[in-house]
Amino acid sequence: MKEIEDTDPDVYEKMTASMRFTQEQKIHLNGEEFRIEYGSAAGAISRLRLLQILAAGCRDVGVNLHFETPVDSADDLDGYDLIVASDGANSRLRQEREVEFGTERRILGNRFAWYGVARPMEPMALIFRTFEEGTFIGHYYAYSDAMSTFVTECDERTWYKFGLDRMTDDERKAEMERVFAPELMGERLIANHSIWRQFPAVTNEHFYSGNIVLLGDSQRVAHFSIGSGTRLAMEDAAALHQAFQECEQDVAAALARFEHIRRPGRQKFGEAARLSFEWYEEVARHMQQPLVPFIHDFLTRTGRINEERLRAYAPGFYDAYQSFRDSARPQ
Repeated sequence: MKEIEDTDPDVYEKMTASMRFTQEQKIHLNGEEFRIEYGSAAGAISRLRLLQILAAGCRDVGVNLHFETPVDSADDLDGYDLIVASDGANSRLRQEREVEFGTERRILGNRFAWYGVARPMEPMALIFRTFEEGTFIGHYYAYSDAMSTFVTECDERTWYKFGLDRMTDDERKAEMERVFAPELMGERLIANHSIWRQFPAVTNEHFYSGNIVLLGDSQRVAHFSIGSGTRLAMEDAAALHQAFQECEQDVAAALARFEHIRRPGRQKFGEAARLSFEWYEEVARHMQQPLVPFIHDFLTRTGRINEERLRAYAPGFYDAYQSFRDSARPQ
């Protein structure tokens, strides 16, 4: 949010006014849970409201917006000076030039789907549950006074063991309502294109090819366990703006400058994302630990949080972990 404030204070003010903030998170592991009070707040916003704010920001600076106009190929945009391909993980513009971009992809084993719930579920929570010998994860958070997001996930063994591969999406939703019945408390999951899928870990060696530049998930898909593709796309856009301020009308120079600005942060974030999704791919093994060391393992899985940072990031949990370690030492 600080980067957005520095880039566009007006958009920042409208976003923060529409966000729901919390500093507390519940982590639940097979009947036990710990509530973590973080040192800073996390915020969530309705996707529709965010798009409305960004569209208004575009109009304020004279950008002409066109909706319901699919772009299937870069040929559809022939003659433009610059093409910003921020068209997501399945970017069609990137797929046309995968050799030039140096695209690599890896399909993960875990399956997941995004749902909604018609009430604010607080505090935000991560549920790690062994249910009828299957391994399930639920992640929910409120983003308005009336709605929450509820992400469900299972490992590959569970996907086949429960016959989820043979179910319809409606049947899978019903199964998740059964698995997470204690959290839903009678509420139904709300589907919105809630298709069960595997995560595509897509990376690109180069950020641009010719006059086409990749932003957000089209450049490197951000795993949902660590960060938002939307957030990264906005940071990419700010860096692209900076590059053109420095290079003015020289598109080739600006794109080279953009890649120079963004590569270090993107690589660092990408490595953290890889460590995070690999942790989730082995989640059943991690769940064999007691609650407190499991949470410590989870919080430090990316390598971005060491013991010193953990003390500032989640002081109450840090103290609980130190007490656990002290009690586990041989006398």
